Amino acid sequence: GRRVASLGLRCSTSSQASSMLAFIVSLVAYTDPAEELYGIWERNMGQNRETKLQTQYHFAYAQHLAPYRTRNNVTLLEIGANTGDSLYAWSEYFREPGATIWGMRYGVSDSRMKKCRAGAANCAKVHIHDGDQSSARDLRALVAAAFGDAFKAPATLANHEWRRAGYDVIIDDGSHVPAHILFTFTELFPMLRPGGVYVIEDNAFSYADKPTHAYGYRVGHRGGIGRPTTDNAVERFKALADIVNREECFQDLDIVIFSEAIDRAVFQVAFVSGLVFVWKKTAAQQAGLAGIPSLRWTSHANGPALQEYKRFLEAGKHVGEAAAP
Repeated sequence: GRRVASLGLRCSTSSQASSMLAFIVSLVAYTDPAEELYGIWERNMGQNRETKLQTQYHFAYAQHLAPYRTRNNVTLLEIGANTGDSLYAWSEYFREPGATIWGMRYGVSDSRMKKCRAGAANCAKVHIHDGDQSSARDLRALVAAAFGDAFKAPATLANHEWRRAGYDVIIDDGSHVPAHILFTFTELFPMLRPGGVYVIEDNAFSYADKPTHAYGYRVGHRGGIGRPTTDNAVERFKALADIVNREECFQDLDIVIFSEAIDRAVFQVAFVSGLVFVWKKTAAQQAGLAGIPSLRWTSHANGPALQEYKRFLEAGKHVGEAAAP
């Protein structure tokens, strides 16, 4: 038979030799997904690329966005479009021709927008809408621009309307103000398709426990590690860990973190340096988890620790102030 000398492998037929050669070529052509995304950012981010690349977010994004990348009708929304270059990068990353990339821009004029260099087909995927993420009216206008004035989040995850509308990926890279992050999540997570993922970038201001400013907004008045206030978005997302454990470990848990509907729709939460990922359940996941039988040991969790935790969460809801310029 033929020998692939460099690997010391023997093939008994020409077809086996061809298969082996194809396998070797695929190994040579392999590109690490994180390195590929890094390269896409380098090509498209222009002057803003240093900030983007220094965060090292490409490792987490390459891992967690991979399942969405080959969907032909994927719809991504990024809050904080700035001069557009990150949107152009995403248009190249989500390479299928049916992908749609939306961006919400605030306070950036058309004259400041960067030129898209991702290729004509990719650039055509990009749509930019002006608005303020702290405004419910502006966020709802953004959704209407993408899916039509009549679109409302379907009441169930199994609703066929999700095939027509809804975001697969939402990235909040906006003001980075914790109060804005929490407000935007509450407004837009319901617009995420079943199985979609919501990402919050740059969460450092949640840890600020002294007054400072983020893009002209006051933050840090009542924030800081461990404080469940409107000045600490990370702490609120930490609380979702108890929510996703509810079906098996604590079925009587009656706390609400965002809203009953949002909490019940959360499937998974992940924390990566500077990032929070929140996945929405699919209809199958929701039905399966709802069918977990009641377990006798969960009754032992409904004691003084729960009551103390409820008071802790309730106090946080009434402490802190909305971000103000």
